[in-house]
Amino acid sequence: MTKSGTFILKSGHAYLDDLVDGNLAINSLLAGEGNVYYLDPGHTEASDNGPGSKDSPFATFAVAYAALTANQNDVLIYSASNVSLTLSAAVTWAKSYTHFIGNCAPTRTAQRARIFQLSTLTGASPLFNITASGCVFANFYIFQGVADATSLINVQVTGGRNFFANVHFAGGGHATQAVDGGASLKLDGAEENTFVNCTIGVDTIDAATGMMGMLMDSEAHRNEFYNCKVRMRAGNGGAGFLEIVDATGIDRDTLFQECQFINNSGTDMTSGFVIPAGMGAPRKILLDRCGVLGTAKLDANDRGVLFGNMNAITGADTSGEYVQLVT
Repeated sequence: MTKSGTFILKSGHAYLDDLVDGNLAINSLLAGEGNVYYLDPGHTEASDNGPGSKDSPFATFAVAYAALTANQNDVLIYSASNVSLTLSAAVTWAKSYTHFIGNCAPTRTAQRARIFQLSTLTGASPLFNITASGCVFANFYIFQGVADATSLINVQVTGGRNFFANVHFAGGGHATQAVDGGASLKLDGAEENTFVNCTIGVDTIDAATGMMGMLMDSEAHRNEFYNCKVRMRAGNGGAGFLEIVDATGIDRDTLFQECQFINNSGTDMTSGFVIPAGMGAPRKILLDRCGVLGTAKLDANDRGVLFGNMNAITGADTSGEYVQLVT
C-alpha cells in the first residue's frame, strides 16, 4: 500500500489509504481538478446553508449532491460519525464524473459511513439509482431494511465505466423486502463497471424465493468484480446469488475473479445462479478462482452460460464449492 492516497489496482485489489484525511486522498486521486465538498450530519457545525467545507459540512444528502457539478470531477466526502445518513427520498446520481467517498475505517462489511432508507419512505426501488458514468464510489454502506414491499431494489446501476471500491450494497434487510424481485444490486443495461472489494447482500434476514443478491438486465455487459463477496441467508431454496432477468439480460461477458458466494443458512439454494432459457453464446459469466457455499448446484438448469476456473475438487456441478475438511 502506498501513501499517495490514490486508488491502486494491483492483482485484483484496490486500496484507498489516507482515509483519515479524505481531502488529501481525493485531491491526490483527482490531481486537484474538481471541488471537494463534505457531508457530515453528525458534525456540530453541519448546515445546509454552509459552504460544505470540512469545518462547516452539509447536513443532508440532497443539498450536498446539488453542490456538485457534472463533468468536473467534483467530490463529495461523507464523513462517518455516530449519526448516520437517512434518505427521505430515493436518490438518482445522474452527474457524470462526480465522485462519492466515505471517510471512515475501510472495513468490508457495514462500514460506518452509513446510508439508510427512512422507515416511512415507500416505493424506493431503487433507493439509490446511478445513471451517471465515469464516477468513483468508495467506502460506504447503503442499507435498505424497512417494512415496505414496494422498496425492493437497493442500488441500481444503469451508467457505465463507474468504479466501486469497498462499498457494501445491503438490500433485503427486512423480511418484507427479502422477497421475489428484491436485490441488493441491479445492473440494468450497465456496461464496463468495475467492483473491487465490495460486499453485496446481507445474511441477517431469511431470503424468500426469488430474492437475489444481484440482478442483471437489459444486456448488462463487460462488468467486472474483483475480490467481492455476495452474502445471503436463504430461507428457501428458491433464493439465489444472481439472477439474469431474461434471455437478453446480459451480453458478452461478466467476470467474477476471486469472489466468494456465501449462503450462511441451513437451507441450500437450489441454484446459486438463476439463468433463463434461450441464453447462449456470446453471453457468458466467468467465475475465476471463486468460492461457493450453500447451493446444491451452480446452475440447476445447465444453461451453458457459466464458465469457471474454480479448482474443482468435488465435481463439475459444484466446482469451487467449499467443503468441510476432516482429518
